Amino acid sequence: MKLLYLILVVTICLLAWRINKPGDLRLNRRYLARYLKDAQGNGPVRVSTSKLAVDRPPGAPEERSFYDIEAEFVDTSRRSVLAQVVYPLEELRKDREKRNLPGTQETNMMQGLTDMQSSSDVGARLKEDPFKDLALEEKVTAAKVAMVKAEVDQLRLLSTYCELFPRLIAHDEQRLITITDSIGKQRLDDVWQKLDQVAKQNLLEQLVQDLAVFHSRNEDLIALVPPGTGYSEKSVREALRTSLDTGLELEPVRIEDVLAAAGPLYATAQLEQGLRLVNGSPRGFYVNGKRAKRLDWAGLRRDLPAFDVIELVCDPALGLSAEQEEHYFTVYLDKLQQLTEPDTTIPTVHDLRCLAVYYQLVLVGHLAHFKRIAKAASSKSPLDVKHWPTNSLQQAADKLLVHLQADCELKELSDQLVPVLQPLIK
Repeated sequence: MKLLYLILVVTICLLAWRINKPGDLRLNRRYLARYLKDAQGNGPVRVSTSKLAVDRPPGAPEERSFYDIEAEFVDTSRRSVLAQVVYPLEELRKDREKRNLPGTQETNMMQGLTDMQSSSDVGARLKEDPFKDLALEEKVTAAKVAMVKAEVDQLRLLSTYCELFPRLIAHDEQRLITITDSIGKQRLDDVWQKLDQVAKQNLLEQLVQDLAVFHSRNEDLIALVPPGTGYSEKSVREALRTSLDTGLELEPVRIEDVLAAAGPLYATAQLEQGLRLVNGSPRGFYVNGKRAKRLDWAGLRRDLPAFDVIELVCDPALGLSAEQEEHYFTVYLDKLQQLTEPDTTIPTVHDLRCLAVYYQLVLVGHLAHFKRIAKAASSKSPLDVKHWPTNSLQQAADKLLVHLQADCELKELSDQLVPVLQPLIK
């Protein structure tokens, strides 16, 4: 009986440890010794693993997880690395779970009985391949393996051109485990709340300069991502219309007047296309020392590169003023100018200001709509985004007005929007 109690206690302790210390058991000391060694070629004597908090949409399958690993060696040296683990069947498992949820299962069963009864070829159903699910899993796994291999090849190239991405250490194709240099343990938006003004400025200036380095190598890197739909006049117009209609609830005639005055915003669609990050917000970066690093190196697309700077600098989590935003626009453009040939066309401050106006106007629409729905009362932050202040709507509207009034080419749009925005600031 005592043995049973002991087993029960040990089991409970193990479960509690796994809950408080989530991780992949394959990332153990013996496995990591293949790739992490000290100056004498010895593997680590102790490793500690912590799972990174990743910004992903609610309900999205956790197809890949990231772990910060601290390795200690016999010569007392230490090394920190990042491990990405891809679970190729997680999305498929999530889909199967949804199909088997209570409420849907009964419907599926009844539909199946109806189909069986109405079918004259019951024998054909009985001959259905019993290994169909296994074949599907093999197909999905093979596709994921190929995808991750392409991403690793992409990382090898990216890390040689800019410090925004971590350096590749090793890739285990069989287990889909990729080990890179450490990117730090904390997200940029979390770290930002604890820094003084000088540290914030130094960190963000370095990051926008690293983005400029990344964008300056577009010709070398553009082939990494296939062409696709991106930033265009049509997409800008549609996003603005939704913001003005659903968000700010303007009259149809007023909406058309605003859209007619938004010519400078549409003109940004003519800027040169290139590579940009799928998530350029502060939630897509981690801080390692005095530098911010990119977490998801696979998250690239063909689009408007300069929008990375807008998505980063204009995010409410950073709490910057319009004047501070323009300072970082200038830092980015100065670095980009240094890295490009004299005859190369690059964006201007006016271009980035127009992009900021577009971003802020769409954001104001989303925030205004969110404020009206019932969920807003119980939400800890606007749009349920961590570190967004409760007055994000007022701040975004205020910055939008400042950007509009700072550019004479935006006067017509400013005249249309000032009466709409001023009530939101009070």
